[in-house]
Amino acid sequence: MATVHVTPNLQRHISTETASVSGQTVAEVLAGYFHQFPGLRGYVLEDAGSLRKHMAVFVNGLAIRDRLKLSDPVPEDGEVYIMQALSGG
Repeated sequence: MATVHVTPNLQRHISTETASVSGQTVAEVLAGYFHQFPGLRGYVLEDAGSLRKHMAVFVNGLAIRDRLKLSDPVPEDGEVYIMQALSGG
């Protein structure tokens, strides 16, 4: 099972915690996590299921590539991090 972590800045809006979730892709892992913490889904995903513009998801320290379908693979013992993307100049 993958372990999902949410940064403290998102936890200010929605109470979540680190959890173990089954899934082979980012989409499957996030679906399992949002089943446990449904209020977070709207902060992270668009209505159609793609990643919001100012959100970032990392699997084992690498940013996901497929922000639309979230098809990036997640290893059985993977670490998934959900966070707000930083921007600026």
